[in-house]
Amino acid sequence: MVFSACAWSATAPEAAALQNSYRAMQETLLRSPFKRPLNIASREAAEQLSGDLYATVEYGLPALQAIVSSPERWCEINLLLSNTKACHVHPSGNHAALTVLASSSKTADTAGATETDFVLTLQADESDYLDAALLGAMGPAGTRDITLRLQAMPLSAARSFVHLHYSYNTQWLGRIAMQAYLQTLGRGKLGFTPAPENSSGYIDGARAVIERNTMRYFLGLDCALSAAAQEAPERFGNMAVCWYGAVSQYPLQLQEMGRSEYLSMKKLQYPAQRPLAGAAIRP
Repeated sequence: MVFSACAWSATAPEAAALQNSYRAMQETLLRSPFKRPLNIASREAAEQLSGDLYATVEYGLPALQAIVSSPERWCEINLLLSNTKACHVHPSGNHAALTVLASSSKTADTAGATETDFVLTLQADESDYLDAALLGAMGPAGTRDITLRLQAMPLSAARSFVHLHYSYNTQWLGRIAMQAYLQTLGRGKLGFTPAPENSSGYIDGARAVIERNTMRYFLGLDCALSAAAQEAPERFGNMAVCWYGAVSQYPLQLQEMGRSEYLSMKKLQYPAQRPLAGAAIRP
């Protein structure tokens, strides 16, 4: 089954903007403190949180296209996150849709999990520019207008520059829920942006939340690329090992549970996936 969707205006300005970002950011990427060419930033506005991650990856554009045009691969990336309990793919009109169930529980089951529905769009799939996104109207804790968007351009046949954008509208209910989270489960958790006034050296609060999640999704994408040639369920098992190793490089921000606990949980969750065989989208 093939899905198609349209989301944004003409892609030429978007592609040019990505090229300009790469030119402006080359020195920053070379001096990255992340042990890889990567830069992350966040922004907190009146009603929106957003995170933007730029990086070079050692994969060509066709490899990225194969991942982001597949709703099943997006589900696998989502399921890597420790708070994601399940992800199901289903058709929604002419689109591919994903339902993601998430909760703060450290168990494998979906009890008490909240659902977020996403539509998968592929705006551009060209030889020199890729633009895809998961778009959700409503999310947990009053969040709205959720966007997880990937833009990419080739640097060589086996290397690409990517921009991962993650954002959502908080509104009043979302802001109340965010404050409750920051005072409880999120207390003391840090982001990646340096903050000299913070004794830990990094920002905390709402911007730290969006930075952590943006990084989690990027590491998930990176692990999906590394295991792309493998068949399920071996592929997801190797992705989970890869992802845990990746987040362990940033223990202050991302490490939340032990390795055996995490891998056991994901081993139980993956068979519960309900795939839509052969689903893909085209612009």
